[in-house]
Parts: sequence; C-alpha cells; structure tokens
Amino acid sequence: MSRMVRENAVSGLRERIYFAQALLRQLTREQADAVPAVRLALRGAVVFHLYSALVGLARQSANTYQVAGADHLFSLAALVQAFRDSEVEAPEMAILGQALADRADLIAWLDGEMQGAMGAAGLARRPAPPSDANALNLMAEDRYAPLAEGDLERLSNAIQRVSELVEHCVGYLEEW
Repeated sequence: MSRMVRENAVSGLRERIYFAQALLRQLTREQADAVPAVRLALRGAVVFHLYSALVGLARQSANTYQVAGADHLFSLAALVQAFRDSEVEAPEMAILGQALADRADLIAWLDGEMQGAMGAAGLARRPAPPSDANALNLMAEDRYAPLAEGDLERLSNAIQRVSELVEHCVGYLEEW
C-alpha cells in the first residue's frame, strides 16, 4: 500500500503514476505466466493508482480553490460537479471534465473501469486464456478483454495519458 506524501502533493501524484508503471511491468514480465487471479489483481492495482493520481489532482485543486466537501469525494465526475456547484472555474478541472466527457479518452475509460470496480462483481472477471483448440474462438477473441494484448496496451497508454495530464496540470497547482 502506498504511503501518503503530505509534504508535496505533486510528488504524491507522481509517486502513484510510478507505482502504476511498476505494477504494469510486473504484470507483463514477472507475473506474465501467473494465474489469472494474480494478474487481475495487478491490473486492478494499475487502474487504482492511475485513478487515484487523477482524484488526488482534483482534490488538490479543490483544496486550492476551497471547494467545500471535495476532500471526501473519490469520483472524478463528483469532483467536477462539486466545482460546478461551487461555481469555481479551474483550468485543471476543465481539462478533466472534457476528458471525462470524451468516451474515446483514456481518462473516461479509467473512470469507467473504477466505477465498474465498485459494483458487486468488481474487478473479479475471470478471463480464459487463449486456446489453439478452436481456431474460430481464437479469431473471435476480444483483443481488449481484461489481460488481453489490447488491454495491456491500453493500460500502458493510460499511464502515458495520466502522466502527461498531471504534468500539464501541475503548473496550475504550482502557480498558486
């Protein structure tokens, strides 16, 4: 479990992204042949750390702009709405709001993954490994199913997207 970096919010955000990168490396290298449950747990941890970096960014912004009640929110949509309700316009929240509204954006995908994880089934999906036994099934396989090649690529791209977004928005946080 990660420790809270209270002295510097920006280093805490970067630390969460680092953890996501390290966990994805572990998922794709050391644990590549592990049982699906272990790999799904690592996948969930990658998603969690990326999402927590975004929530941390939004909460830091809320703290800067004194948006009431935002320190207890853990959904990006709820944090964006808290800013709207408070009639506070912050550039970083506008960027997050736009990313959430664009279903093709990896930020929106991460949000969907976290919201899905809060359901009863959560991240407990059980992917079946590819099998050469039935070539037709292999061709029809979903490249973006959890732990499939496309999913791991999307996780890597999400790390890049979150990292770039945080670095872009850090300037807004540091201005104040």
